[in-house]
Amino acid sequence: MGLSGGPNGAKAVFQQRFEGAFVSLQSLNEVREVSGLPRESVLAVLDGNVMMSAVPTAVDTFAGYVAVMRNQIRAAHEAAAHVVLVFDEPQAMTMAKRDEQARRDAQRKPKDLVCSDDLVAGITDDDYTTDMLKAAGFNAKILMSHRPARSRFFDAVCVALLRGFVWGDTRRSGSLTFDGIDGRGAEREFGDARVAGVISSHQEFWGALLTRETPIGEGDLKLTDVTQRVHDAAQTPGALVAGVVLNLVVTIDTDSFVIELLQQQRRLRRPDRQGEDERTIICFKERARKRTGDDAPTAGHFLCCDVHMLHDSVVDYFYGTRSLSQEVVAQQPAAMALLAAALACCGCDFVEIKGMRVDLVLPIVRDIVRNHRDKLELMCNVFSTDRKNVLRASTAIEFLISEFADTIYDMPRMQRAHASVTGTCRAQVMRALWTCSYWHQKEFKDCTDWGFAAASG
Repeated sequence: MGLSGGPNGAKAVFQQRFEGAFVSLQSLNEVREVSGLPRESVLAVLDGNVMMSAVPTAVDTFAGYVAVMRNQIRAAHEAAAHVVLVFDEPQAMTMAKRDEQARRDAQRKPKDLVCSDDLVAGITDDDYTTDMLKAAGFNAKILMSHRPARSRFFDAVCVALLRGFVWGDTRRSGSLTFDGIDGRGAEREFGDARVAGVISSHQEFWGALLTRETPIGEGDLKLTDVTQRVHDAAQTPGALVAGVVLNLVVTIDTDSFVIELLQQQRRLRRPDRQGEDERTIICFKERARKRTGDDAPTAGHFLCCDVHMLHDSVVDYFYGTRSLSQEVVAQQPAAMALLAAALACCGCDFVEIKGMRVDLVLPIVRDIVRNHRDKLELMCNVFSTDRKNVLRASTAIEFLISEFADTIYDMPRMQRAHASVTGTCRAQVMRALWTCSYWHQKEFKDCTDWGFAAASG
């Protein structure tokens, strides 16, 4: 999922508006080569849920899934010495996200395997073993269409991948780590609670580095958390990741635009300013496309976004210059928070105000940043962990929505959008604030207090 798509969505608009931050490349290794850095200086963090869901339709066996994933990991290791696959942790996931997943599941009827009476239908729950995954007639696609069965399957695949990696030659020059996996694989006893953790070819280092006091439920947020932890560890001479300065964040979810822009703001405000040469590139995996009409076919590739350049381009767009006063520089986190809230309102996993569009909201954000400093200052409240403080930012969100409605009032074919935007309820504003805080890695568990139907996190 992620931000709103289409020609007026975040990815398309950002490419058009901030084109200097984007380039299309065929492989992750090509991304590294363009950077001019050696493999030892590169970390690749991949969204494991996306990888598992994107396995080709024709692949429907356990061995097939392992083979496809192994090939993708090998390709990542060509570019990066250290590869980390992150997975969602359903038990730690916010109830707002679980509600969104439930809605998505309800729209997608699970596939049922048609079979004779003497055969067992496809696996649909958590009670199965590795031998059952290897049995004749097992269909992984049937299993993948049932959410309760997926986590154990992910565990089994990752355990098999790690064993193959440790036994192979690649271990001598790199590491492979899975974040959010139960190391028992599919051999966990039926009825035993799943314990998501870290399993790695270099367990002592990565286990300690990625074990969190408070688990992160969603993989999208883990992507950034891993890069931050690696950066901190890289400052220690002799550490396994010493010298790592380039992060390749591999995903398809466009909310990484927001998450990484906010992370870039934090990087710029590190007290010691160490590691200023650290760079993050979001690598959006793009599928091959067949010829459609006048459009030529394209091979599978990565749309790469340099977060450092994207951040600078957004700042240039907001202010029109890089010669900024200290007062203006100090307001940049609030400006990025306002942009995050605006993008959320245009459509994401947690909120959508019908009628709001990314291409039309960017000029509104810019105007507020330049000309309504009092409203912008209110956005600093989203950095708080206190609900009452965060709610003070609602005035800025309401002002943004009102300005958007005024802007589209006279636009052709926007009457319905105008009516929808002007009908925005308080719950949508609350959700936008919650989402902005969530992307800042400050999660409020009491979802009903933020306009959601979920009871709690």
